[in-house]
Amino acid sequence: MDNLLRCELGDGVVRDLPDFVDRFFPPSAAIADVYEHALRTGLYDAFAARWSRCLSPAAEQSVLTFFQDVVDNHLLHRVASSTPETDVYRYMPSNEAMLRNGDCMRKTDLLLTTQVPPADRVDFAALRPNRYDWQSVRVVGELKCNPDRSNKQSTLLQLANYARDVFGAQPSRRSVHAFTLCGHHLRAWLFDRSGAIGSTLVDINAEPVLFLRIVCGYAAMDAMQLGFDPSIKWDRGEETVYDPTVALASGGARPYIYANLDGATVKLEIKTTLIFSRHAIVTRGSACWKALDIATTVRRDLVSAKRKRSATDPTVATGEMPPAPKRRLVPAAPAWRPSHNMSSSQKRTASDALPAVAAEMPPPPRRRSVSTAPARSTSRNGSSSRKRKASDAQPASSSNSKKIKVGEHSSSGQAAKPVVAHPDSPPKCNNRILSRLVMTPIGKGLEKFSSYTELLAALRDTIKGHQHLYQKHHILHRDVSVYNILILPPGHPSAGVLIDLDLAINPNRAANSGASHLTGTPDFMAVGVLEGEPHRACHDLESFFFVPLWLATFYDADANRRQVTGTLFQACNTQFTGGGDFEDVSMVKRAFLAADQFERKCLARLDDDASAALGPLLSDWRGLLFDARNEPRLWDDMHAAVVRRLEVLHSEAEAV
Repeated sequence: MDNLLRCELGDGVVRDLPDFVDRFFPPSAAIADVYEHALRTGLYDAFAARWSRCLSPAAEQSVLTFFQDVVDNHLLHRVASSTPETDVYRYMPSNEAMLRNGDCMRKTDLLLTTQVPPADRVDFAALRPNRYDWQSVRVVGELKCNPDRSNKQSTLLQLANYARDVFGAQPSRRSVHAFTLCGHHLRAWLFDRSGAIGSTLVDINAEPVLFLRIVCGYAAMDAMQLGFDPSIKWDRGEETVYDPTVALASGGARPYIYANLDGATVKLEIKTTLIFSRHAIVTRGSACWKALDIATTVRRDLVSAKRKRSATDPTVATGEMPPAPKRRLVPAAPAWRPSHNMSSSQKRTASDALPAVAAEMPPPPRRRSVSTAPARSTSRNGSSSRKRKASDAQPASSSNSKKIKVGEHSSSGQAAKPVVAHPDSPPKCNNRILSRLVMTPIGKGLEKFSSYTELLAALRDTIKGHQHLYQKHHILHRDVSVYNILILPPGHPSAGVLIDLDLAINPNRAANSGASHLTGTPDFMAVGVLEGEPHRACHDLESFFFVPLWLATFYDADANRRQVTGTLFQACNTQFTGGGDFEDVSMVKRAFLAADQFERKCLARLDDDASAALGPLLSDWRGLLFDARNEPRLWDDMHAAVVRRLEVLHSEAEAV
């Protein structure tokens, strides 16, 4: 995943933000009490300026022992005792077992999880064989012996892999907290749909209070602080923000939201089984959650949203990419969208909505602002918090923060200078807005086809729909995939509908979207797009070709998933995991789709039913797209080919 994450995160990573700890882990009386407790009990030696049981050099096992003995069973026990109204979770060692429900076999070093409920003390020896679940992970940590690993790109990417699995297993999360502890240097991270931001390095020995604020803060976070959507509620004796990590461990109450339907506020229960979700960090995030923006609500103004400014504005930084022009929002799967779409979406009413993917989670009546506690300053190692007078407060400069270009294939984490408009302003982020569309389900996913004729009929009609969008309305979809085509129920005028126009553009515009990286779903991306060509209509039609090829490869005639190896799609993923880039993937696709290789490399991987039913159409479409492409006629020729294939299948069915 590392190469995919490099491309996904791009330059959306900023570290060494000086105000990070104050914004997310403000000083408190409880932390002052824990620090005093550590001094009294000898857990922290103020004279030597070090934790008495933290070995140096910090081997991984010694750090795990330190967390189990000192942090979990002494410091967090003190926090739980002094704040009995707060659930305080423990740091579980997870370095010996793979976590369940990820997209691959992966384990971490430390995590906060609800699979072990808050308790007086934790018997870590008994817990060691436990298998944890990504759905229950609250915070994740990575340990390294070498302090120099704190700034390495590989360490960040390892942490990003964990964050990606948390987002995938918990799609209601707006953000994921994580940390690295390399030697005695701790860095706190926050991953969100725009990338990641990180704190300055904290020396856990020299700065014990900051260390306590972070590790105790993580352990006592509530659902909203963890990054769950505050508009999704549940009732556990009182109405609170829904926390699916707690729900997984305890079950019980169902989540719900409030929606304004036909002028009345109604409470609608959420089905926790999603229609669709995608493992990713910087993404549209296919889930149905409330609209709010990252820069203000999630990142607490540590990193500001990029905004469009005139060329004469003297504060425009050299090399800063301007946001894309505003485009009409066509309703699609509820998702994170670039922030410049919000103004246009606010102008649309429910009656304007075009057909889109079914959303089972409607929005609350109105967005309510989420207040955050003002940042407070304190002595970095003082035993008590001291509020600063407003008149004494000076705006903290973010000029020392570093924007990391993760997309570069360097092995080190040396940071590029941040792109900032002014020395005293924070670095910019590609702000994204979380929005929700409520509607009645209109169809089922393409992979749930009941017959090959149903599948081909949906493809036939969505090709025509794509042609209509492009020729009549000048809209190019740019993300044709299995996930963005729905099969409509019998009796509907159309057999299929093309959805999810989040990446759609007017092809005549010079700057077409707010995406900071190559857009589309890699399995279905056209060869030309992978090679960097501007996206054209013929590329979308090539994506239509990959849709039935993908389904025929991985599903049988009854829409059951097949186990198959040596496929085109697996070969492409191998390129990514082996360090290749999009151009390497394009070469693999060209090799598999060559006229003299297609039958042996692609069609031979299909089972007999799929080969008989879909093989002829796939061969016809491959010839139209790759042998002698006639772009103006592609829609009509591909449509005619699928119509012919449907006629054959109908004739064969009647003969039986």
